[in-house]
Amino acid sequence: MRKIIWGFGIILLFNSCNLFSSKNKEKVSEGEVLEYQLMQENTDKMKRIFFVLPSPIEISLLIKKSGVHFREDLLNDMENLPGYSTSPSRAIALGVYCADLSYASLNEQYQISIEYMNVSRSLAESLGILRTVGQDKIRLLESNVTNKELIVDIVSEIYMESNQQLREQDRYSLAALMLIGGWVECMYIATQSVNPNEKSHEKSHEESHEELIKQILDQKLSLESIKTVLRDNQADPIIKPIYQDVLQLEKLFEMSIKASDTEEGADFIDSVDELVFVQLVAKIDDMRDYLVH
Repeated sequence: MRKIIWGFGIILLFNSCNLFSSKNKEKVSEGEVLEYQLMQENTDKMKRIFFVLPSPIEISLLIKKSGVHFREDLLNDMENLPGYSTSPSRAIALGVYCADLSYASLNEQYQISIEYMNVSRSLAESLGILRTVGQDKIRLLESNVTNKELIVDIVSEIYMESNQQLREQDRYSLAALMLIGGWVECMYIATQSVNPNEKSHEKSHEESHEELIKQILDQKLSLESIKTVLRDNQADPIIKPIYQDVLQLEKLFEMSIKASDTEEGADFIDSVDELVFVQLVAKIDDMRDYLVH
């Protein structure tokens, strides 16, 4: 993935060289220079957010390791698809459905995986990035529905290539919205899958459960990256309310861990403020509801 991003950076560098040294050695206008600088700034921002945000596969794998059962009711209903009639809503939905696809495929929900692959294809087509979810990938999935490793590879490729194509087309705000949609959906599924009060008789299960809560709270780092991108694009009426939600969510992340006055050697779960964590879960639920409806 890093090779893909650096490859994209090399392309931009090559293009910048062409701007400043044409065959006729014409002077580049001030407007062209400013446009290039803006494009490079947007590219740098997208690199930062892409590197920090976990992929849907990563969080879905953590959820599966926690031992909780697959819940189809947590997926974004496919019947919502016709309601995504604008490019921003489709970009968000593509991120959301990619997260759902990851969650379903890692839990061996093969028929659901194929259905959500087709939904992703429809969204990719409407966004003009159809090559990321071509018919060949769907046929490959259909003929290898029990090959989990292959499915994971296909889902990862769809997610990365979709974002890459949006950026190649200079559609940075849509690329950011896609990543945010995927992040929020992953966080929604993860937070709906845990309970800080839950105690298990099996030590391994309890440890995995606590690890998932820890991973959820560790996402404060990725939230910082999201906040930076959204803050610089508040003029967009789609982005402004999401940014306000992120600011509120950030405070809840900070308050979710109690002041470090717990006894040495105490379990991590003892440092989690259960009341604040419940508020954090509710806030993510609200954000997800706003994004998908």
